Amino acid sequence: MKKISILFLLFTLIGTVFAKQNKKQTTVNLLFTNDIHGVFTEQPATFMNPTHPPMLSGFPGFVTYLKNIKKDAVRKNEGVLVFDSGNFFQGNPIAVLDSGRSAIEMMNGLYDAMTLGPYDFIFGSKNIENLSEQATFPIVAANLNPTAGSFAKVKPFVIKEFNGVKIGILGLVTGSLRNAVIRANLKNLSPVSEVEAMKEWIPKIKEAGADVVIILASAGIPYDREDKYEEFLTEVDEGLDVENASLNALGVAKYAKGADLILTSGAGRGYNVPWYDPESHVYVFQNYGGGSEFGHIKMKIDSETKKFVGFENAIYNDAGQTAMQERFPADKETATKANSTLEKAMKNLYDYKEIKAEVKISEAKAEDFRAKRPNNWEVPSVNLEDEIDIITWNLEFFPASDEETIEALSEIMMDLDADIFALQEIRYTGWLSDLMEKIPHYGLVASQQASFMDLAIVYKKDMFHLVGQTEPFAENDYDYAGRPPLRGDFIYYKNGENIPLSIINLHMKCCNSGLQRRKNAVKKLHSYVDKEYQNGTKNFIILGDWNDDLKDAPGEHSFDSFFNDDRFYFANQELVYDIEQSSYPHEPWVSYLDHILVSEYLVPKDSGYRIQTILMDKFMGGMEIYEKLLSDHRPVALGFKLKKPF
Repeated sequence: MKKISILFLLFTLIGTVFAKQNKKQTTVNLLFTNDIHGVFTEQPATFMNPTHPPMLSGFPGFVTYLKNIKKDAVRKNEGVLVFDSGNFFQGNPIAVLDSGRSAIEMMNGLYDAMTLGPYDFIFGSKNIENLSEQATFPIVAANLNPTAGSFAKVKPFVIKEFNGVKIGILGLVTGSLRNAVIRANLKNLSPVSEVEAMKEWIPKIKEAGADVVIILASAGIPYDREDKYEEFLTEVDEGLDVENASLNALGVAKYAKGADLILTSGAGRGYNVPWYDPESHVYVFQNYGGGSEFGHIKMKIDSETKKFVGFENAIYNDAGQTAMQERFPADKETATKANSTLEKAMKNLYDYKEIKAEVKISEAKAEDFRAKRPNNWEVPSVNLEDEIDIITWNLEFFPASDEETIEALSEIMMDLDADIFALQEIRYTGWLSDLMEKIPHYGLVASQQASFMDLAIVYKKDMFHLVGQTEPFAENDYDYAGRPPLRGDFIYYKNGENIPLSIINLHMKCCNSGLQRRKNAVKKLHSYVDKEYQNGTKNFIILGDWNDDLKDAPGEHSFDSFFNDDRFYFANQELVYDIEQSSYPHEPWVSYLDHILVSEYLVPKDSGYRIQTILMDKFMGGMEIYEKLLSDHRPVALGFKLKKPF
């Protein structure tokens, strides 16, 4: 490890020093962003100081800086290229407003090329095609492998020329695309790995005349990059099939021979010092996302050989720059445009909407599919006739064991036979497609705006009609740890009567360090629900992993807003004092973290509802196998009958 760290630092210094030694050089300014996630406005830096955050000029500040650099470059006879590495519009109400069109409009006239991240596919591959038609800059992706006639505007690479030097820009979407994206959203695409694509396209881009090769990728530099690289090398030594593996940007760099730089998105942190691969001699850069940071380096190219010889950091000694308001004043036109767009998006998100729709109920029922399921465990059903039965379930790092998890979970969900499942901690959303294939009588609502661990609501299509989904607080989800609540609005069809039902699924910030953020999040949620309630939406069930125990001491939990509102109560309150019923049964942290909050209007306290913790580890032969396949949290189930008349 020490050897790798020293080599890494040494070659990084060589890159910056050697770049200064050759006097006959062409200089090209590279400015780059990644993981913007729809944040094009100025914003408070709550990650720096949650209570008194300094202001970031964000994207408008980047625009001011870019305009100045372009003027300066003309005077110095330097080139300027501007790139984005993907995940550019998802994660903000702006995305839901128009599926990314406003984001492209903000970027037009500024960027020279962009690749795609997995979050850019939330509205499907056809939407990507539409955005590529709108963009005035090329979108590049060499490993999507589209069917003939589709993705005509998305090219494997483009070449830009400055002072006789041809700079090739190759796009690579993360090889984990199938894990990360719902299958239906990849229509007409057969993605291949980055390694396979580089073997084909790096030679081709050079044959097309590129002197220098820059890769725009969305594989991500992980946390603890030196440790992760050591682990990766061990896997390679043990026979890892790299051409079919999902690699992070460090792995991509190792096999990027012939390329010079990689600009990547796809991870939650930025690095002011790039990664350097000693085998391929490729540098890898990554900024912090959310519009908070941009990168700027001066790429140096030998004017005679036209070879990349190094780079210099443009500001101070850092490749990445936090867009602080005092250092990078906002471009007023950009800021006004971004604020106007966000205002429309916020109105679309928060304006009250009555839950109504023409009801379409599926005829598919569980009985049609139950006989086909495997039968490895005997898990009792929670379903009773004339009840609504709903389960909250944190599926730790779903899918914990890939195909084995899907097999086990689909069988057990069929056995439990709940009408609605609220699922948390979805690490790889693409695997939900495999799950839904095995339980086709259920429908799916999944997060569209989360950037860290998705949420999902699974519901019986023969009982509920989905009216719509929203994700409140996506405009600033710091207090929700990057995963805003997922709200699904349904019509429950019963005996010819249409009954509205609103489910809010949440997964609060973990651990003691997140207590204040959980308190803030619950206050916001209560205000939001209170407004909806006063406007007429009263049938709420709010459930999930709250990451606080109802029996925690005053001041040490986040529940006060709802404790002090007699319109709502926690249906599982009676269970939390029974250690055998704990939803998180791990010593020494045995606790009850998973809760179901209901409105008194929907489920009166005296209505005889049923509440239980499902002791899944008992049914599966112990906690070890349960954790290996599914989770470290137990599911919690509520069953209730609707009052008559409703």
